[in-house]
Amino acid sequence: MKKIYFFIDESGDPSFYAKKKKILIGKEGFQPILLVGMIEIVDKKYIRERVLNFQQKIKNDALYNTLPSINDSKGWYLHANNDSPDIRSKFIELIRELKGFKSHIIIGRKRLNLFHSKHNANESEFYFDLIHHLLKGKLKNEECYYQVFLSARGKSTHTRLKEAINKAIEIDNSKLIAPRKINYNCEIVRSKDTPELSIIDYLMWSIQRYILLNEPRYYYALIDKYHSIPDLYDFNKPKRSPSGKPIKYSLKNRFLKEKVGEFRLDGYPDK
Repeated sequence: MKKIYFFIDESGDPSFYAKKKKILIGKEGFQPILLVGMIEIVDKKYIRERVLNFQQKIKNDALYNTLPSINDSKGWYLHANNDSPDIRSKFIELIRELKGFKSHIIIGRKRLNLFHSKHNANESEFYFDLIHHLLKGKLKNEECYYQVFLSARGKSTHTRLKEAINKAIEIDNSKLIAPRKINYNCEIVRSKDTPELSIIDYLMWSIQRYILLNEPRYYYALIDKYHSIPDLYDFNKPKRSPSGKPIKYSLKNRFLKEKVGEFRLDGYPDK
């Protein structure tokens, strides 16, 4: 049976409130969007070896292995937010030429009213709702076995992950006369033990900088690697799909800031 692997990670956080229910929207350091993304792989061994070989070359190179961030005693692994600019550029070059994977990234704008009405003011519900949208339409072949890996975070649990997967499968099956029986397994994993996650981490880091910092350099460099980017809660966008749902950006319809509703850096307190 053919195996398909999904590696899921996040960028940003699902938080709307701090301790004692103090609202974070509009405050310094608030993250106005949550990105949840994944790469889809068939030849897992090939992708894993390419990333591990890259990491080993960095560790063996005197030009890089004396950098403070490359501290092997702490188990250094590729992470875009922590890596030096030199290493970022080199790994982005690797991603640009790397084949054998598809990437999918959900943009979740953090709208306070929606957080209360749809997600019951529950950060975990918000987070796993994005994961379920990420997986919709991806697990649909009865002749395949799907292995889903989710990067360990504070809100990540095996039970909630399984619920999100089952919800995605149920929605896909609801459109069919004969429901499919989908075979899958899911695990919560550590990023440091899962080099494949570094690819989606870098892809999300690049689009996040484009959206929030208006720094398009990295996103444009990797633009051919973004297979789908649904902007889930772009309610201010005047042009919608015929169904009224947010348009899913793709290789044929690129995600560009001039196409979408304004990204408010202070968040969305009212809509």
